[in-house]
Parts: sequence; C-alpha cells; structure tokens
Amino acid sequence: MFSTSADAQVTIFPASSTPGTIDHGNPAPTELGVQFKSDTTGYITGLRFYKATTNTGTHVAHLWTTSGVLLQSATFTNETASGWQQVNFATPVQVTANTVYIASYWAPVGHYSIDFNYFKTKGVDNAPLHALQNGVNGGNGVYFHASKSKFPSANYESSNFWVDVVYSAQATAANPQLSVSASTLSFGSIAVNSSTTASVTLTSSGTSPLTVNSAAVSGTGFSLAAGTFPTTLNPNSSMTLQVQFKPTASGAATGQLTIGSNSTTGSSTVVSLSGTGAAANPQLNVNTSTLGFGSVAVNTAAAGSVTLTSTGSSPVTVNSASISGTGFSITGGSFPATLNPNQTMAVQLQFKPTASGSATGQLTISSNSTTGSSAAVALSGTGTATAEQVNLSWIAPSNSTDPVAGYNIYRALGSGAFQLVNSGIDTKTTYVDSSVSSGNTYNYLVKSVDQSGVESTGSNEISVAVP
Repeated sequence: MFSTSADAQVTIFPASSTPGTIDHGNPAPTELGVQFKSDTTGYITGLRFYKATTNTGTHVAHLWTTSGVLLQSATFTNETASGWQQVNFATPVQVTANTVYIASYWAPVGHYSIDFNYFKTKGVDNAPLHALQNGVNGGNGVYFHASKSKFPSANYESSNFWVDVVYSAQATAANPQLSVSASTLSFGSIAVNSSTTASVTLTSSGTSPLTVNSAAVSGTGFSLAAGTFPTTLNPNSSMTLQVQFKPTASGAATGQLTIGSNSTTGSSTVVSLSGTGAAANPQLNVNTSTLGFGSVAVNTAAAGSVTLTSTGSSPVTVNSASISGTGFSITGGSFPATLNPNQTMAVQLQFKPTASGSATGQLTISSNSTTGSSAAVALSGTGTATAEQVNLSWIAPSNSTDPVAGYNIYRALGSGAFQLVNSGIDTKTTYVDSSVSSGNTYNYLVKSVDQSGVESTGSNEISVAVP
C-alpha cells in the first residue's frame, strides 16, 4: 500500500498503479466514478484519473454526494499524453468521517481505463481512504453514458474505472512553487561554430506538485539541448535543463530561457543568457620536424611516431597524412580527424629497408591550421646488410666399435657437388657455417672420422634456404 504521513496528502491508489485495460475502446462520452469514504473527517483537495493516449478532450473532475448533489468541480489542465492526471480544487471540500461520496470525471470521447470485477469481492483500503467493495453501498464503480456530464448513477460488473481522490487532514490549498538554480547563465568566449552547454536545475519547492509546461529559448546561437514537457514534479523533486550556446559569428550574444509553469510565484520564469562568439583559430602543432630511424637491418621494420596537438582556441581538422620515400610507411592514424583544443593524436610510422644504404623520405600533414595548411617531417634511416649463417648440429654415433675422432662437414650449393667446408676435423657435434650468402640454398651432410683418418659413410642430407 501507498504509505504517507498523517498530515500529508493521501490517495486511494499508489502512483505506480496501472490499469489492466488502459483503453477500453468505447468512444461514448461517459462520466466515470468511484464510491469511497474516509475514516476521519478531512478535506478532498483534488481528484485523479488514469488516462489512455486516446482519452482526449477536456476532462472535468466532480465530487458528489451519493444523492447526486455536486460538491465541487475542476477542469484538468496541462495533462500529459497518458498516465495519472491530477487537478486540485480551488477550494478543498470537507468530507465527514464514514460517509460515502462519489468522485468522478467527464471523458468526452470515451476510451477510458477499466478493470472488470475489480470491486466484486473486496475494496481498496489505504487508511483513512477506502474504495468500497461492490454492494456495500450499492454498485461500485459507477458511470453514466450521456452527451454531457451527469451524475454517475449506473454500475457495471463491479468495474474499476481508475478514478481517485486526494485527501488531506487539513484544508491545505494547492501551493505549487518553482525554484530555479540560476537567474543568469554565462557561457564565456566560445569559438564560432563550436558549442558548449550549461545546465539549469528546476526544483518543486512548494507543498503540492508543480507542472512545468514549457521551456523556450531566444537569442541567436542559444538552444535547448535537453528537457521534456510538460513534466510534473512532486514537492522537493527536481529536473535539469541543458542549454547550448553555438555562436555562428564573432561578437557578444544575449538570449533568454523562459520557463512556463503553474507556480504560484509566477507562471513565467526567465533566465538571462550571454556569451561571446570568438573567431575560429584552429592551430596544429607537430612535435618534430625530423624523424630518424637510425640503422635498420635490411627487411627488418623499425617503428617511430609523430605527435599532433591542437594548440588553437577552436578545433583543428587534420585532413590527411601522406608519406614518400622507399621503405617508409604510415602504420597508424585515421584521417580526417578533428582535434579539440589541447587534444593530441599520434601518427605511427615504419621504416623497413629493402636494400643497404641510406634512405630519406617525408611525412606531409594537411590541416585547416591557421599556421599553415601543410606541415612536413623529414624522415631518414639507413639499411644495413645482415651477416647470414647456418647453424648445424648432429648426434654422435652410439654403436660404433671404432672410436670417433671427429667429423667432416660437406656442403653443396644447390644441385652442385658436395665440398668439404671445415679446414680441420671438428671434434664437436655442432658447426656454424658463416660463408653463406642470402638468396641461396645449401645442402649439408656430415661424416665421422676415426683415429686413422678414415671417414664413415655420410649422414642424412639437409637443405637450408638462406633468406
């Protein structure tokens, strides 16, 4: 159940309640109501009903005695498209304890919410309020189809038409009030065609719900960036409006944010807006004018980078980056790229020489910088040849009856004849051949040698391609 303090406003249904059927679909003009009573003498300060999006037209709240005497009425204003709607009576109506009353509203185009048999076996209790079970005081809920508003004397299948009252132990008049966090907003100096936002907080500071109907912005370059209307704020709750300033020309600019509400302190609240459009000044700084990669082995890649920084008062657009020179390339950086003031980005570069010798190139950066649309970084590096070698290893014979004194290593270039490559017997089971050249394929085999210098048959052959 919806709980509340003794002096606060009480309703039969909690704000989170929703009908089973939000739109019954019947288009007939209808007065729809509920029978209720209070345990204590107090005041009905307003009336609520649940609205479908199709339940349009002007809705009017009525409070009746069970004999059909109209005690109070009020027209709903500033309704939302759907959900609970509330209107406060200009003068609260005193109700007597344990006396049955009828609360109803006029739906001129039908499409009302309904739950059949809702009150058939029980009522709804939220002390001191009680919506009556069907049969306790005749039928509940109540309605009447007619061309104009009329006392709802009929009932059908114990239906709940989702009508509610607002009760207070005291005759407290509705007092919605709006408080605004600032009466002025200054955006300072902003580059032309760039934007910034500022916020205004609206707070319901009265004793009853506040309806913020609208917010409008005037003044060149000012606009409302966020906010939904109408919005109902319960007491002490808040909402935030985002206002944007995007100047289209240099110079001072002023405007107004005008907020419309049902506040008893005034239906219109104004926040003054000001800002200055500054001439666009995009500037690009490149952290170096030269980048050297040093000595790099042929066909091996070395990495480097260049840092770009936006140093002006407005965003700079880096349109492209291009590179020239054999062996140089861009490996990282996406273009075009927009850098806000003080923002940086890195351009990743690579030098991969394909031949020995020095190499030069250039990185060219294109932008809309006011310091120059093109910036160049000189690139340099040296390709160095790599000494190639072949490392061989083998397993010594394990079942030879003739002791092994060492080994001879034979090599053949491509399909040529094998030739001895070691100058003396190799006593180890490894050999490094440093006399090979890149781009050639070599075949190897090993023969063991005994104490008398007699060679064994050759080992298996292996083929090695030197890159």
